[in-house]
Amino acid sequence: MTRRIGMIGVAALVIALMAGIIIYAGKTDYKVLYTDLTKDDSATIARMLEEGKISYQVKDDGKTIQVPEDMVEIWRLEIAKKGVNFTGTVGYEVFDKQSFGTTSFVQKINKQRALEGELVKTIMHIKGIVRARIHLSIPESSPFVSERKPPSGSVVLDVERGVTMTNDEVKGIQSLVSSSVDGMRSHNVVVIDSRGKKLSENDGDQMSTETANQIALETRLNSQYEKKVEEILSRVIGEGKVIAKVSLKMDFTEKVETQTSYDQENSAVVSEVRNEQKMVGVRPSPQGIPGARSNLPGETPQPGIPETRNDVDKSLVTRNMAVPTTVTKSKKPTASIASMSVAVMVDGKKIPVLAKDGSHMVNEDGVNITKYQAWTEDELQNFQQIVASSLGINQGRGDKLVIKNMEFATEDLAEMEAIMRARENRELMKNVTKYLMIGAIISLFFFMVVRPFIQWLTENSVESIEDFLPKTIEELEKIQANQRLPGLEDVLPSIEDKLNPEKIEGNMLREKIISLVEANPGKAAQVIHEMIHTADGQKEIA
Repeated sequence: MTRRIGMIGVAALVIALMAGIIIYAGKTDYKVLYTDLTKDDSATIARMLEEGKISYQVKDDGKTIQVPEDMVEIWRLEIAKKGVNFTGTVGYEVFDKQSFGTTSFVQKINKQRALEGELVKTIMHIKGIVRARIHLSIPESSPFVSERKPPSGSVVLDVERGVTMTNDEVKGIQSLVSSSVDGMRSHNVVVIDSRGKKLSENDGDQMSTETANQIALETRLNSQYEKKVEEILSRVIGEGKVIAKVSLKMDFTEKVETQTSYDQENSAVVSEVRNEQKMVGVRPSPQGIPGARSNLPGETPQPGIPETRNDVDKSLVTRNMAVPTTVTKSKKPTASIASMSVAVMVDGKKIPVLAKDGSHMVNEDGVNITKYQAWTEDELQNFQQIVASSLGINQGRGDKLVIKNMEFATEDLAEMEAIMRARENRELMKNVTKYLMIGAIISLFFFMVVRPFIQWLTENSVESIEDFLPKTIEELEKIQANQRLPGLEDVLPSIEDKLNPEKIEGNMLREKIISLVEANPGKAAQVIHEMIHTADGQKEIA
């Protein structure tokens, strides 16, 4: 009975294991169809899947929908065919279905909705943005300039986890929205994230905006010059052993100059006007009583009065010359470097420590022992010339360059490495212990359960037959009367039909007689003697 129960238990265990394997193999494998969905989008897709009689799973509080693996690509294409707009965004599709008699107010609202939807679709193509919302405020146009108000807008961005929007990306979104609405300026677009943090810098003052741009330009140029100095010196001194700081003073004054130059040597006559006058006149000198009469012309001069002579020779020349003229108009750039200050700090060099015999000294780990040595003045002067040439240092405009040699502080990472090594060793020992325990449990289960059970099921049943052999003469006589061994069928049911029962019983009788003879040989010899010398015994033997 015990073995029957064991066989039944093993059969049940095997059946349960096979059933589990079949169920696991036949289990539907679900894969993500869409994720990061809003509740409205999730409900829309779920309704479409129910109409298509497709099993699905909803996870992450409705943000993720999973479908069978073989249906993912099919239903993504199917949803795209049906034109599902996620996040409820409606663009110019709002004008696809127009009812007769739509008022101008409704048309205006639909136009604004369409514009907002199209902007949302465009912004969502930017990498890192999951969803977006846009609200536009477009005031009514007024014929009075004083009453006109510029349009404005607000943008709410929901970015992926771990993504941070840069200032350039935010300004790009502002320019995108402002360029899509007539009359809108970038500083009138406010950009915030999903937590309400303001990302844009909305400064309507043009002067303040230009100042911020100028400071940003100076900062960017400082970084470029610093990177250039560190790249040049790090090739000689070593990576991480050079620190450069550059401070530029920019001149943002806009200058326009006009210069005119004349070429006198190559002049040419264009036109010339000449006017000449010649006059010869003789008249008597004044005479008579002074007055008007004496000065009247035509009077006959008195004898002996000298004459007055007046000759006039007048010449006027006007000459127009064509002189080559060069007019140069130049506009200097808005931003120029007024002065530059550069400070460079370099670390010294490490030289090996030599022993008395000239060999390198090493520590316990076999690493060469080194000592700090500063750069010489000549080497620092060479560094200064290289930096001055690469940056274009101009002493005339007041540029300054300073290079100093200082020993850099080095962090002692030995303790940190020891902590990390100890942590790795603990993780290694933990994993080794875990797998050893698993192996030990499996081994114990095999040697203490599986192996004894298999031996118990496969052991030779002949050894247990001794329990059913007759112990007395009475039991032997019953076996002879019934011609069968009681309990033999229960012990060996599988070999009952294959063996001869009479042969088995004869062998058992022989073994029983042998055991009795061995137990009492004297009595056995007397019995055999009597059987031989007795006629009745001879007859029985015959």
